[in-house]
Amino acid sequence: MEDAVRKAQVLTEALPYIRDFKNRFIVIKLGGSAQDDPEILKHIFIDCQIMLAVGMRPVVVYGGGKKISKAMKETGVSARFIHGQRVTDAGTMQIVARVLADEVGNDLLGLLQESGGDGFLLNGRDHQFLRAVKKSLPAHPGADLGFVGEPVAIDATPVHRAFEGFYWPDGKERIPLVAPVACGCGRESGYLYNVNGDTAASLIARDLHADKLVFISDISGIYRDKDDPSSIFSHLDRTEVEQLIDSGIIQGGMIPKVEACLFALEGGVKKAHIVAGSQPHALLLEIFTKKGVGTEIVLEKK
Repeated sequence: MEDAVRKAQVLTEALPYIRDFKNRFIVIKLGGSAQDDPEILKHIFIDCQIMLAVGMRPVVVYGGGKKISKAMKETGVSARFIHGQRVTDAGTMQIVARVLADEVGNDLLGLLQESGGDGFLLNGRDHQFLRAVKKSLPAHPGADLGFVGEPVAIDATPVHRAFEGFYWPDGKERIPLVAPVACGCGRESGYLYNVNGDTAASLIARDLHADKLVFISDISGIYRDKDDPSSIFSHLDRTEVEQLIDSGIIQGGMIPKVEACLFALEGGVKKAHIVAGSQPHALLLEIFTKKGVGTEIVLEKK
C-alpha cells in the first residue's frame, strides 16, 4: 500500500507539469557515453514515449563523433582537427553523412522500436530540415574547416507533421531522431555540412519555440567542485553561468554546452537542462518534479 501511495504522490506532483507542457516541444540532445550504451538509450526512449503519451512533443538530436572517426580510420582517412573542430573535406563529408544519417540513425531507430516506440529519421540530406552556412574561424584567419557548417535555420514542417501522423497510413505520431547533417542555403545550396550536435540542438529548440532543451551528459550537471557530484548547482541563470565560466568552475567541454543553452534561452526557449544519462528516468525526474536531478538554466531567476 505504501508503494502505491508513493506512486500516486509522484503522479500528483507531475500533473501540473503535464498540463503545462501539453503540445509543447522538448528537444533532447543525446551525448556522452549514454549514446554508446543500448540499455541507457532504451530507458531514455521509454521516457520519451511517456512524454509523448501525455501530449508532449519530444525531438531527439544525436551525434556520433566516435563512429565517424572509426569509419574514417577503416577507409584509411586520418582525422584532422583545427582548434578542436574536425576538418571535413568532400570525402569525409560523405562518410559523416553516411554514418550519422544512415548507420547511427538506423541503430537508434531500432532501439526506439525495441523499447516500444515509433520514430523517423530527419536530417538536412534527405529532408533539407537543418540548414547551415560554411563555418569560419574569425580568430584564425586562413583556417579552412572544409564542409563544417554553422546552423542558421530549420524547416519545421516535417517535425510538426511527425506529431500529426501526417506521413504514415496508421496516423500514429512518431518521435523525430535528428542527425546534425545540414544542407547549405543560399549560394551554398547543394552542399552538405557537418554541424556540431549541441549547436544544432540549440538552434532546433529555438526555431521550434521549444519549452525545454535537455542535454544528456556523462555527469548530472554543473558542479561547484568537479570531483564532487553533491556540489551540483540545481538552478542557475545567465549571469551566474557567465560568472562560473569567468572563475574557471565551468571549463573545458562544458563551456560550449552551456553556451548552447544560453543561445537557446536567448532565442525564446524557456529552460535548458543538463542531466546524466546514467541516472534512471533522468528526463522524467528533471521535467516532472520540482527539485529535478540535474542543472536547470534560465535567463533570469524570478
